[in-house]
Amino acid sequence: MTPEFKVFVVEDDPTLRELFEMLLAESCQVVSFPDAESCLARLDAEKPDMFLLDVVLPGMDGYALCRHLKDDFETSDIPVTFVSGLDDIEARLAGYDAGGEDFICKPFEPEELLRKVRRAQRILKENRQLRDMAGYAQKTAFTAMSSMSELGVVIDFMRRSFACDSDTALGRQILASVEQFGLECAVQVRSEGHEHTFSAEGCDLPLETAVLNHVRTQGRIFEFKHRGVYNYGGITLLIKNMPLDDPDRCGRLRDDLAILAEGADARLQSIALERRNHRTRDGIGQALSELCGMLDACKRDHVADQEAGERLMLEMQEALIASFVSLGLTEAQEEDLTQLIHRYFARLKMQAHRGFMLADQLGAVTERLKQLA
Repeated sequence: MTPEFKVFVVEDDPTLRELFEMLLAESCQVVSFPDAESCLARLDAEKPDMFLLDVVLPGMDGYALCRHLKDDFETSDIPVTFVSGLDDIEARLAGYDAGGEDFICKPFEPEELLRKVRRAQRILKENRQLRDMAGYAQKTAFTAMSSMSELGVVIDFMRRSFACDSDTALGRQILASVEQFGLECAVQVRSEGHEHTFSAEGCDLPLETAVLNHVRTQGRIFEFKHRGVYNYGGITLLIKNMPLDDPDRCGRLRDDLAILAEGADARLQSIALERRNHRTRDGIGQALSELCGMLDACKRDHVADQEAGERLMLEMQEALIASFVSLGLTEAQEEDLTQLIHRYFARLKMQAHRGFMLADQLGAVTERLKQLA
């Protein structure tokens, strides 16, 4: 027992009151009362850790006083031990029905009294420990729920960021997500040589832009006063009202905001890659269109050249045959010249055919590139 353990003794016999005070003085604070009414009046000023009640009292008896105490929310948990000269089952049942926790029969041994008080103190200590544990468990549960809620904001941002197809859309989504934490912020998004600043007050405000241009060179994560800065690649996040008065929440927010900023930078890089891919596809499409036009023009020119070549060969053949009369050639010589012309004419057609085959192969490759683009 400790001196802080306080016992209210209600006993109409002054000798017994002195005995209680003497036995418990070294280990408890003892306050004694001659009747129930004076005890109840004292309860407005202070509460004990234990009641020792005589059953037979002037005015309100011990049973009635116990029922009154147990009906009062502020005293219902304080243990009550009856001290009575009645030692029968009816007296004990009456004490039990009134809400008492223990019973001492007069006359009693001092050790018995001390043992009962020590037991009451142990119960009180255990109850307080249970309340502390319950309070800690409740606090832990609330912290876990808050943490899950805050993490849910980050997860929701990751999901929504996939729908952002521009730097502006991403910047506004970052603002909206940070506001769900109950925080004020400004964010700068930098990509492919361009930068934009966003806050609840507007976009690209000169003063905010100047501040963000400065803090983006100060390190990955740092704080000054009640502000926090998170730099990840092309993202700078400036929090204006970090809850420094709540260290637990502040610590969780640091982790959540770092994850959010890092995820935003990853999405920003993805958006830039998508833009580059789009420009590449457009360039390839334009080049394919020009290539198709060139192939069509080559085919037309090749057909025209082939037709012109065939006409020239025919004209040359006719001119040679007509000249046979004036050249004075033999029939064998004329036949040899004619066969020679036919062979070169066939080789010219074969060469033209290879040109058409090459054009067809280039056309097939072009179609495949169109499908890939």
